[in-house]
Amino acid sequence: MVLSTDVRHYKRLPSWLRRKIPLLCECSTIERVIKKRGLHTICREGRCPNRAECYSKNKVTFMILGDICTRDCLFCSVKSGQPFPLDSNEPEKIADAVQELGLTHVIITSVTRDDLPDGGSGVYSQVVRKLKSIDQSPLIELLIPDFNGDISALRTVLDSKPDIVSHNIETVRTIFGSVRKGADYDRSISILSIVKDEGLGIMTKSALMLGLGESADEVLETMKDLRGAGCDFLAIGQYLRPGIKQIPVKKFVVPEKFLWYEKKGYEMGFLEVASGSFVRSSYQENDIRKFRKRVVAESDE
Repeated sequence: MVLSTDVRHYKRLPSWLRRKIPLLCECSTIERVIKKRGLHTICREGRCPNRAECYSKNKVTFMILGDICTRDCLFCSVKSGQPFPLDSNEPEKIADAVQELGLTHVIITSVTRDDLPDGGSGVYSQVVRKLKSIDQSPLIELLIPDFNGDISALRTVLDSKPDIVSHNIETVRTIFGSVRKGADYDRSISILSIVKDEGLGIMTKSALMLGLGESADEVLETMKDLRGAGCDFLAIGQYLRPGIKQIPVKKFVVPEKFLWYEKKGYEMGFLEVASGSFVRSSYQENDIRKFRKRVVAESDE
């Protein structure tokens, strides 16, 4: 069985990466709510291939701290440069949008803000506390940057007690430095480990992109590093070049290989593994079922 396909053999995307796109009218509700409040989503800014599908199903991942990142990772289409000042009303706007959309699972991510003394951790905390204050508070999942390794900034986020803290490793050690400017592989692993060491009962999650030139052994080694840090949930997906400015895809991984990684992930002890071509760290089609069941069970006690 061929387990990966070199992109040079293709003039267009392989069949398993072609799919029907939902109608624009099916996505209009979330677009309206976001634009009305001047909010941002990683779905749009990151040119996620799942945006139309998720929007049509009333699923969205909010992006806080503005829409300009202080880093310039080679795989990411989010704008980089000098960010604008923070919006002091952003936590309230997020909470209002969540209530209007009736979301029960909210994912919050952000640009990286190396220009801020706390890396934006205070705003993360404010958003979580605001969401917890509304009636029927949703499941709160945060996809955080590395805060330049500032442990006090990380603890500011953890003290607000989100349900899940996600930090994406994105790729294997040998490629990491070339595609993730300003980041550090071991630092990213340590963030997940620290979340567990704090003993607050917060679940952790990370994600990998495939197709950047990594080997299968390197992927497995990275998965082992994540489990060693106590990572509970893992998302593995195909890297798809969002624009001509980003690094090209080197390989398209076939669906069978994603299933193989999923099997290996469960063997390593991950509680939930979402592995597939279109899987992304915040792709809610792959909801964290076991954790959601646990939350419901605990709330009924």
